[in-house]
Amino acid sequence: MPKDIDIIKERLSVVDVLQMYLALTPAGRNFKANCPFHNEKTPSFIVSPDRGRWHCFGCSEGGDIITFVMKYENLEFPEALRFLAEKAGVQLASINPQHQREFGVLYDINEEAKIFFVEALKKNSAALSYLKTRGLTDETIKEFEIGFSPGGESLTLHLIQKKYAVADAVRAGLLYRNSRGLYRDRFDGRIMFPILNHVGKTVAFTGRVFGVSAENPDNPKYMNSPESPVFNKSKILYGLNKTKNDIAKAKTFVVVEGQMDFLMSWQCGIKNSVAISGTGFTEQHLERLRKISDTAVVSFDNDDAGRKALERTLSLFNTFDFHTKVISLKNYKDPADALLVDPQFMERAVNEARPAFQFLFQIYFGSEKIRSDIPLKKRIVHRLLEILSSLKSPIERSEWIRELSRESGIPETSLSSELDLIEDQKKKEDKPEVEQVKEIYSQGRRIDVIARQLVSLAFTNDKFKDIVLANKEFMPRPFLSVLENPGAESATVFQMQSTYLFGNADINDLEEEAKGLIRQLQLEYYRDVQETLKREMKNAEARGEEEKLLEATRKFQDCTQKINSLTINV
Repeated sequence: MPKDIDIIKERLSVVDVLQMYLALTPAGRNFKANCPFHNEKTPSFIVSPDRGRWHCFGCSEGGDIITFVMKYENLEFPEALRFLAEKAGVQLASINPQHQREFGVLYDINEEAKIFFVEALKKNSAALSYLKTRGLTDETIKEFEIGFSPGGESLTLHLIQKKYAVADAVRAGLLYRNSRGLYRDRFDGRIMFPILNHVGKTVAFTGRVFGVSAENPDNPKYMNSPESPVFNKSKILYGLNKTKNDIAKAKTFVVVEGQMDFLMSWQCGIKNSVAISGTGFTEQHLERLRKISDTAVVSFDNDDAGRKALERTLSLFNTFDFHTKVISLKNYKDPADALLVDPQFMERAVNEARPAFQFLFQIYFGSEKIRSDIPLKKRIVHRLLEILSSLKSPIERSEWIRELSRESGIPETSLSSELDLIEDQKKKEDKPEVEQVKEIYSQGRRIDVIARQLVSLAFTNDKFKDIVLANKEFMPRPFLSVLENPGAESATVFQMQSTYLFGNADINDLEEEAKGLIRQLQLEYYRDVQETLKREMKNAEARGEEEKLLEATRKFQDCTQKINSLTINV
């Protein structure tokens, strides 16, 4: 396996792989890009071809081509390795048997089940007729490999015939054991929509009832595969494997609720959509989408459940700083129904989509009942303010509070006061004391920030390294050790950061930068010493230790003089 990895890395450079996902631009010997793992406008993501590594100085993520694919595609190690091996044309000599048992066989068994379902659909005229009635063409059915599950034990027997272990089919969620101890197909008499992960592997299914079965209230309309080692519903969005490139081109994604909404939208020309398939959006979904686009157009079902789903989704979208618009379905129940009548409906609706808050305000305050029912109005305004509180931009909040005031007739000052109360309560609920402490320490001291820049500067030129080492008494020990051990992994990160910070700078400008940073380092050093001395003085005074108080006071005054000298000689 290590040999296979080496061959993959020889055939695929870090630039080859990452430029499949990112727009890389040259930066000296390295390349840079906007980081796909956090929101940024100025590139802080550096790729080093010489070292075969990447590192982001904004969020501190880093690694090689395998770790990048694992993180970007939400894959486990063996999945990422298979993906890269296929790209490199490498036949993996062996896969860890445990990994093969846990992951590989589940991909294979889901793929076999998909083929079985596709063939079964061709033989079931009722299922095919239903799909045609819903508006799907033969091309769409084939493109998305829609199938049919006859149920009973038909798939069970097929998989046994294909030499798959029943236990693995159960792990994949395709079979279950009934009360009599017999294995049965999980999906019985349902139309089957395969769910593919972001690199096109079949990982699960959604089964939909139709015909007479749909009339049984005890029979759920949709049934999803249970989660498995290869299927995490919090990470996978239906259709994204097909649409991610179109989303990147359009810089916008359209969100619909179910597979039929997605398929009809795709068929009618909306190639940049995804479906949540009844699972609801999660942070993992949005982290993936945020790497591709920051603009969402949402179309949920035209009922109370759809409106509630919109409110939940909007709060989550706001935390990821998406620009969110909402489609009006007019009198249609959902996008699939609208497109069955009017194939151009979604294209127009996307273009006419309104900002999400404007959409909600008009829905709620367009009713005279809400305007006259004070308790109801209070509940709705409070709920809207809860959603508004998730907005990151103070400017956006102010604008929407002004709009909410206009629609509701409540003064802006009252709305702002209520919003403050909501935010105070959220802070108490969301940030236990230990998290607050972690947040403070994650910020880093100012002297650490300066030291980090100086170490990076030292790697650009030996002259600057000598300047930094001449002032090592002021440097925090962890940063000094990086300069003393240039072969360490931490030194690699700083060498890449030197490109990010100083790659295109003039040598004379860097010399001025070095002088300025050294002065700031010394200032922060003496200020930190003063903070320590303040505590010593306070303790000495409390204990009546006069000599210690005088000594600490003298040292404090010395620091003050040095700070004044550094400040004056700017």
